[in-house]
Amino acid sequence: MKATVLGRSLKLWLFYLIMIATEIKKISYWNEYAKWYRLWRQHNAYHEPIKRLLFKFIQPETKILDIGAGDGVLSIPLVKRGCCVTALEPSHSMQNYLYENSFKHGVNLKVEPRRFEDLQCFELKEFDLALACNSLHLTEYGVEGSLLKIFSSQIESVFLVTEKDVKIEEVNSIYPEYSLIFNHSYFCESSFAYHSLDEAFEHWEFKYKRELFSWEKEKLIKSILFEKDHYWLKDFTIVNIFYWRRVL
Repeated sequence: MKATVLGRSLKLWLFYLIMIATEIKKISYWNEYAKWYRLWRQHNAYHEPIKRLLFKFIQPETKILDIGAGDGVLSIPLVKRGCCVTALEPSHSMQNYLYENSFKHGVNLKVEPRRFEDLQCFELKEFDLALACNSLHLTEYGVEGSLLKIFSSQIESVFLVTEKDVKIEEVNSIYPEYSLIFNHSYFCESSFAYHSLDEAFEHWEFKYKRELFSWEKEKLIKSILFEKDHYWLKDFTIVNIFYWRRVL
């Protein structure tokens, strides 16, 4: 009996993982998820190592396309460094955060509301650098397909941040004119901090598109730590960073 219940629970869990993987690629998902993304951003330093590495390669006046710019976590510091940045962000809710943050920081940030799939290669070529931080896997092309589209535009350089495995050798073999200048992976914290247990339940109910079962709430509570006046759901991930430059 216990084995049967466990099997059903595992199948249910796998079903919702697949559902989340499908939903997360939709703009409508991000329109609703934006507030949870903002909560996550407010309570961790996930992007700090990325910014330090990015700034080593980027010079002022560089024309940058930030693909899936989110709330401007990378776009805004780049504008402050003298770069000309276009933030590609199709989610209306994320666009609101972009405008809010750019106003707060006093920067002039151009927001492009189209999807990456809607851009033509000649439009990508207008930029010096394509920047993508955890966004290419959300496109209909996937990471490798998106890279091939970017490289086919003959843009000068590409800076990719992803938690996904990338078939680097395959991509490099198709476009040998691009040299992989930098490749770095590191272990990074990616935790959520909630203000209450109810907020944690609400977050995961949004993900699952239903109310949590009692056993799921109990499991979530056991995973949460109370620190610094917040309920922390600790999470860690491996971040991969790649920087290509066209040399031929």
